[in-house]
Amino acid sequence: MTHALPIRRAARPAGLATAAGLLAVLAASLGYYRLFIDSGLNTADDGHYAQVAYELLLGTDPHAMSYSYGLMWFKLGQLLFTVSGPDWHAVQLIFYALITATSLLVYATVARVTRSQGLAMAAAAVAVAAPAFPPTAFYAFCTLLNVFLQVRLAERWRAMRAADLLLPAAALSVTFQIRPDFGFLFAVPLFGLVLLGALFGRELGRQDRGQARAGRLRHFALLTGAALVTILAVQAPVLIRAAARGYLDLVAIETLRYPVIILDYLLAVFHPAVTVAETVAAHASGAGTLLPRPPLSALWSGPWSGPSDAPMAVLVYGPVVVIGLFVLIAALRLFRPDGVEKLPVLLVVLAGALATWPHYFVFRPDLAHVANFMPGFLVLGCTLVAELRALAPSGGGRLAAGILAVLPLTVATVYLWVGLTTPGTGSIAASLARTEPFTARNVAGVRLNPGERRQLEGVRDLIEAASAPGDRIVCVPYCPGMAFMTGRRMLLREYFVDDSFLLRDPGWIDRAIATTRDARPPVVIVVDWAIHGTEISRFQNWAKPYIDALVADGYERRDVPGVMIYQRPPSGAQP
Repeated sequence: MTHALPIRRAARPAGLATAAGLLAVLAASLGYYRLFIDSGLNTADDGHYAQVAYELLLGTDPHAMSYSYGLMWFKLGQLLFTVSGPDWHAVQLIFYALITATSLLVYATVARVTRSQGLAMAAAAVAVAAPAFPPTAFYAFCTLLNVFLQVRLAERWRAMRAADLLLPAAALSVTFQIRPDFGFLFAVPLFGLVLLGALFGRELGRQDRGQARAGRLRHFALLTGAALVTILAVQAPVLIRAAARGYLDLVAIETLRYPVIILDYLLAVFHPAVTVAETVAAHASGAGTLLPRPPLSALWSGPWSGPSDAPMAVLVYGPVVVIGLFVLIAALRLFRPDGVEKLPVLLVVLAGALATWPHYFVFRPDLAHVANFMPGFLVLGCTLVAELRALAPSGGGRLAAGILAVLPLTVATVYLWVGLTTPGTGSIAASLARTEPFTARNVAGVRLNPGERRQLEGVRDLIEAASAPGDRIVCVPYCPGMAFMTGRRMLLREYFVDDSFLLRDPGWIDRAIATTRDARPPVVIVVDWAIHGTEISRFQNWAKPYIDALVADGYERRDVPGVMIYQRPPSGAQP
């Protein structure tokens, strides 16, 4: 009893400080994002989300579309559209609400793990200023939601109760609905914490070995059962509705097959001969490549301008060094008196950084995917700084710790610099030159720069002249937002296609030609985009047979800046 009062007095100021910090982060986010939430019209990623939600609203069978994220993520957009109608701004509200929630979670997690309001505020400031890429903001949100709740669980591993698992298990269940691969990933630390708490955390008193083993097994069963029941309870409404509407397989079966899908993709990337026997010629020509990482030599050869070369090399390779240092420091924890107590927390933080690491380092090393990785990395970097400070409280060790702490600080600083000055994240950078208004059927009004406005006005006018609302059109390689803004629908089930499709789906071009010839859409839109930075990755190059088929069928080409629009010939015209 003598210690109860001082503990409560110490906790109250910390709790008030955290609450004040959260309010500050929320206020800064709302004030900052309102400056540019109406800036730009990303017809690729943003358009993908908007068009899928629009198709669902109009009654398109979910089986008739291809998407790499959980169906419930798009169902959220459909739900909002039932209230607001198909509207571009409603989509942006979803994105920036998740971005704001992620920044709050960054602050709360860092404050909890490091007990430092300064580190928490610094991490949140970076997360707010150069946030995750809006249309995939759920990467960072799912990551931080699971990390925050599992950190709370990891702190209690010695005295874990079934009730402690309710929120982490519920978050994991929601994650499975949004992004199944993240669900599988965060199931690993959650199960590890349950195992740790059941087998080593519970004080069983003076019992013989057999009684202790039986007690541990009962406790493990209780904890596991609580987690599974919670996961199923959160999933139940979704599964019941999916069964009633006929898409249960997309919600359940596809989720269960996700590990196999990931393995197939990895095999296609690293061992193309395994799955691409039919496309040897295409692969030899350069098709099927992925976006390359910047060369490591850019770190010392430069140039240090723009979102490429040296700055991007820091952002791609720097986190690898920081993560390696974090693993080393976590291992050194085992030699400290309280090392075992804190280690589960550190492992959860590590999982949060590793969750989105492969997306940018292995598959897509661009600023958008680095931005999705950064919130988890910020938590890891701040935790590393706190751990270095704890390991070396004074003297020469403190100097060495300070030098090492420069590493995560450098990565965060370079990211902030690049993110604030170039497009690619949800920051204000691209909005500065966007001063001209643009309006379309499902776009009440956005601000564009002059080049963007000329392009989208040209596309809008040609689509509206050649087709009617509700018509199905083709948008390739990745611009479904052009269909959404004009109230048109998509013909091909794939909304994103690049030359790596030749690795995973050798027959795609032939099927696309057959589908187009059968439906004869009024408009085919082809954006001149080198998706992977190579000439072969332009759609008109790697999918040349598709373009040739359009020409052979009499489609007439009309150009606007950066876009080729093929219009169906008038009825009765001969190709």
